[in-house]
Amino acid sequence: MSVVTYAVPFLVLGGAASVAVLLFVLWRRPVTLGGPEVVGFLGLAVGATMWSWSYALQLRASTLPEILAYNNLLWLGTGIVGASWPIFAFAVAGDDHWLTRRRIPIVSGVPLAFALLAVSNPAHELIYTDVALTTGEVVRSTVTPGIGFGAFLLWSFTVDMYVLWRLARSVRRSNGITRSRRLAVFGAGLLPMIAGIVSIVALSSGGPPIDFTPALFSVTTILTGVAITRYRLLDSIAVAQDHIVTHLSDPVVVVDGDETIRARNTAAARLFGGDDPIGRPVDETFGDQPTLVEAIRTRPSTGTRTVTVTVESEDDAGNPGEGSARRDATVDRGSDGEPRTDPDPTTVPRTFEVSVGSLDRTDATVLVFRDVTERLAAERRAEVLNRVLRHDLRNDISVIDGYLRLLEEEIGDSGSDATREALNVLSRRTDGMLSVVEQAALAETLADGRPEFRRFDLTDLVRDRIDQVRTEHPEVRLETSLPDDTVSVSAVGVFPSVVDNLIENAIEHADDERSRLAVDLDVDPATSTVELRIEDDGPGIPPDDLAVLVGTESSPEKASGLGLWLINRITTISGGSVDATDRDGGGTTVSVTLPLAEAESPAAAAAPTA
Repeated sequence: MSVVTYAVPFLVLGGAASVAVLLFVLWRRPVTLGGPEVVGFLGLAVGATMWSWSYALQLRASTLPEILAYNNLLWLGTGIVGASWPIFAFAVAGDDHWLTRRRIPIVSGVPLAFALLAVSNPAHELIYTDVALTTGEVVRSTVTPGIGFGAFLLWSFTVDMYVLWRLARSVRRSNGITRSRRLAVFGAGLLPMIAGIVSIVALSSGGPPIDFTPALFSVTTILTGVAITRYRLLDSIAVAQDHIVTHLSDPVVVVDGDETIRARNTAAARLFGGDDPIGRPVDETFGDQPTLVEAIRTRPSTGTRTVTVTVESEDDAGNPGEGSARRDATVDRGSDGEPRTDPDPTTVPRTFEVSVGSLDRTDATVLVFRDVTERLAAERRAEVLNRVLRHDLRNDISVIDGYLRLLEEEIGDSGSDATREALNVLSRRTDGMLSVVEQAALAETLADGRPEFRRFDLTDLVRDRIDQVRTEHPEVRLETSLPDDTVSVSAVGVFPSVVDNLIENAIEHADDERSRLAVDLDVDPATSTVELRIEDDGPGIPPDDLAVLVGTESSPEKASGLGLWLINRITTISGGSVDATDRDGGGTTVSVTLPLAEAESPAAAAAPTA
């Protein structure tokens, strides 16, 4: 039984397997057409099928015209495979950026040009000459290879060697699922190359006149199909993720459903020093970070959660004050483009905000470490500077205010109206500056992100402020409606400043000396809320200030001061809302709504309220 008896079924089955894998992949994992890895795979599958089946038909043909006709189809399949394989391999290796607009026509165009030369060979005989029919174990054509055929072999093996080298390099520098993908494709490309070399050596030494390359390219299609279905090779999102994660300056770690680390990018290496965490359980790797381990185990199915950890991380400069972004931008790289690691790096404590989330359509967890060491240090420095400045300003303003009062007492009624007015203006300015300093302190408290909550009796709080107004501003016509019972709310510790600011603004912007101020406090049991309403008869609130007060404008820059922004911010953080409306006949009604505090336990009820 001749070798053709075995070769033909093998070639037919190989082509059928290529078609089956292609259809299965398109059915099992829909892909977006257009990416280099997708175009490369489709061309590879179609070309391998055409090559295998046309070669099988050529081996079964018995006349020279039939053999030459199938040979033309064979060359077309060869050209398609030769054009598709480098594009596919470069995309998988993460080197698709190498495929520029100038290189693609060369890499893909040359194999197709050779195929067209082979089809049109009778016109120029550049590929082969002296065509004859030979009978024997196999009825085949014999030819004398032309210069074009030698150039084709040289081109094909040169490109294959270069592509396999790029794939091998990408396998070495990757890990986890990415390495498995690239290793499968590397094996898929190595087999046909070995088959081609074996076939050439066997044919030149008098062996069977069979080329096993097309059959092995069918195996290539099968292996890439496995990589596609098992490792999401053709998922455009996965390919994009590979490229982005590999080049991301932030450390990224992937944990599988068994709580084992399966992948990391290059930036994550400095988190673990010289120990590679791949294959290690998270409770061993992050044993000193129980909050992070718990976040991994309780990760949300959608969205992400963030935890803050401090770890001993490599610092090539040995200086914790140097930013990681700067180090990444100036990192020393070797001739292969990979970052060089200091053989004796310095470890420093660094703080990371870790984003913990799920990987789409898998049970894996993705950890993205954002280095916030410098940011936190800058915030601490700014906080200290702000405190020092506020302290110095407060002291200086107090000194100025003290001297102003001495001047007022010294001048008394003997000074001119202009002098007394100037002193009044200066006094108001110093009061305003002190108010700005206090408001800046409040803003810093809120910016901390962890404001302290306290329980307030809103009835007592408002009543105290009303009594204060009666004492300090006897000219104001007050109208109040307050409940007799305790109204408890849980709010930010600085919430009393909201009541102060609302009342002071209403008095300050009154139209006349006998301004009206109405303060109401209403409890709504149906919604478990309390509403504080303050009405005045002033000129109303300017649109920009109003937008900041009710929260439709989040930036305080458009308002006339920090006070209105603080009113909204403090109320919002306390779980409430602010509203403002113009009153008929002039004036404004500002409403602050807060949820009632939950009933206290006996022990808590015994504690004093603010």
